[in-house]
Amino acid sequence: MLKITFSLLGIAALVIGGMIFAIGPDATGQIFAAMLRVALPGTPHLAGLAGADVDSEMRFYAVLWMAYGGVALWVVRALPKRMDLLRLMLGVFWFGGLGRVISYFAAGAPHPLFLLLMWIEIALPLVLIALSYKSAKAPSE
Repeated sequence: MLKITFSLLGIAALVIGGMIFAIGPDATGQIFAAMLRVALPGTPHLAGLAGADVDSEMRFYAVLWMAYGGVALWVVRALPKRMDLLRLMLGVFWFGGLGRVISYFAAGAPHPLFLLLMWIEIALPLVLIALSYKSAKAPSE
């Protein structure tokens, strides 16, 4: 379960980072906001990602997000040997979610898409870290 979930996180980072880099944050955000509107009708349209400053900044960070995804897939290939690195990467992911929490209180509630991401980024790393310790204690087969 840990390998599958962390692999999916790595793939998501590569795909989303690649989308932001190639088509920009606004187009990427609109795609995911439209998917959210299908699941939750009445979700508002996404705005605020089309400016030149946001586009420049997000395309820069997209490369780091893609690197995160690539390293995540590399880590998964040699578990449990790289378990400490997996936990470190999950801690980094969790701190990213904490940044969204700080933003929520400092700047106000963002679009529901970013609230969903915030909850995923806060909860998922904690669950996966717990699983990593459980799998480390499991007898080898």
